[in-house]
Amino acid sequence: MPAAVAEYAFLLDRHVDRATLDRSIAAAAQWGVAPHEVMLALGWLEPRDYVASLARHLGLPVVDRPPVSRPLTLVDATVMAPGALARHVAALGHGGLHVALEAPASRPGPEHDSSEATRLARAIHLLSQSRPDLSAAAPLQRWQAVAIAVLVGLIVGGLAVDLALTAAALSAVIAVPFLMIVGLRALALSMIALTPPLRPTAPPQRLPDHVLPVYSVLVALYDEVAALPGLVRALERLDYPAAKLDIILVLESDDDVTRRAAAQLELPGNMRTVVVPAAMPRTKPKALNYALQAARGSFVVIFDAEDAPEPGQLRWALDAFLNGPADLYCVQARLSIHNQHDSWLSRQFTLEYSALFDALLPALARLGLPVPLGGTSNHFRREVLDRCLAWDPYNVTEDADLGIRIARLGGRTGVLASTTWEEAPWRLKSWLRQRTRWLKGWMQTYAVHMRRPRQLYREVGWKCFLAIQALMAGLVLSAIVHPWFYALTALEIAYGDPLTPPQSTLGYALWVLAAINLAVGYLSSIALAAVTAARRRRYALIPHAFLMPAYWMLISFAAYRAIWQLMTAPYEWEKTDHRPHPPSIAPEA
Repeated sequence: MPAAVAEYAFLLDRHVDRATLDRSIAAAAQWGVAPHEVMLALGWLEPRDYVASLARHLGLPVVDRPPVSRPLTLVDATVMAPGALARHVAALGHGGLHVALEAPASRPGPEHDSSEATRLARAIHLLSQSRPDLSAAAPLQRWQAVAIAVLVGLIVGGLAVDLALTAAALSAVIAVPFLMIVGLRALALSMIALTPPLRPTAPPQRLPDHVLPVYSVLVALYDEVAALPGLVRALERLDYPAAKLDIILVLESDDDVTRRAAAQLELPGNMRTVVVPAAMPRTKPKALNYALQAARGSFVVIFDAEDAPEPGQLRWALDAFLNGPADLYCVQARLSIHNQHDSWLSRQFTLEYSALFDALLPALARLGLPVPLGGTSNHFRREVLDRCLAWDPYNVTEDADLGIRIARLGGRTGVLASTTWEEAPWRLKSWLRQRTRWLKGWMQTYAVHMRRPRQLYREVGWKCFLAIQALMAGLVLSAIVHPWFYALTALEIAYGDPLTPPQSTLGYALWVLAAINLAVGYLSSIALAAVTAARRRRYALIPHAFLMPAYWMLISFAAYRAIWQLMTAPYEWEKTDHRPHPPSIAPEA
């Protein structure tokens, strides 16, 4: 009998057959793990059955927690092969210690060294206590509140005293960030014109399985019964050794329905649940911070409930990290929509995502500018997440905030040529809730990072500083002022001649600037959406790009709703509803 078979002979007949054991040994040699790790990860063997059989084989007790009357040294039965474990236990016994085995489920992960309360406190307060200047938990700085009050007062007073002059002054101030956004879109358009369409197949060099590190996958779920089965299927399709995948479904303690659904699914052995105790704030980043303390991987990726990542995405990300520069802190996969035909909203959302993830974010990454991350498919080195103090639990767009914080710490973000397929909100109510949360979070993020403008400038340099102004302030401002542009245009048409340039030099300059903003802004947005849709062979969506101005009006409404929430409920997390995953996702349908 081969040595590897003899080492696991105690499992034969009772729990596995010889063929299963042989397959496990072969896979273990390929993956660089122990045979029992293969059997546990693939669900061929239940963890408690393995631990119980191993304990009988070694003559040791199995306990969930040590009794108070007799101190025991607990050893995780799955951390090493049976022979090595027997030698380890013998050495502990010679040292006078009483040893017992425990199943891995008895300890959720590395966080077992601290209490649940300590882990929860760390998830909530680590950033706000270590770097309060970078946390949205703190209110606006006094100078920020005064500046906002003065600005609003000047605008209201100016409009009352001299409507035309005030409107001209506002146009001049707003024109600068708008032109920066237009320039960025034009640059992104020129960049993608010089690159072939996105068609990823496999990483440039497929690393042998045995050298791959453990990869942790975190998925925060709340009220996701419908999406859960499809999510599990999507994660099972990941092209990565199952025994080196540490998949954590992060559940909330009061979400009994999703917890029961997860328990009934009989999750694969490499998937486990971590339950987050109820505490304010009730946000996704707080849940991720809690679960991160249980993660075993040296690399971490975030997915959402509705996600269907391309199977090779983890290998793509790992290749980017291993062959990229040392300051590559994060890689963002491209997000795209699979339900673009459900409604007008889902079509517009698809165009928006195409422009953002297939053009704008890659352009920012190539230029070395801060990349406001998407809420999913962010891949990190675990050590970098720890250095960044993880996510801000008080920021409702923790992804964009972390992207800016990475830049402040001297890191870069790359964009992967790999796609995660998502579901777009197809109903107005769901879309509005999601967009309000996004805009509220962008306002939070800008306010946080502009608390100390000089320090931000010193940390990121002038190019990144200007990019942050354009990205964060410019996009929020554009949503706020967009409807007023139509209102002023309507008034001009009703009471004047909008096509006739003003007579004064200043007025003429502002008129030219506004005309450029209008024409180039619309054209660049429509062109970018149309080109990126065409590159994914979604030609039927191209005519819908000309309806984007109507879509922007909805975004403006969400922006004003976000301002109200920022004043009344800054940390409220409005959840997006999700349906079951479709049976199959046609990548370019």
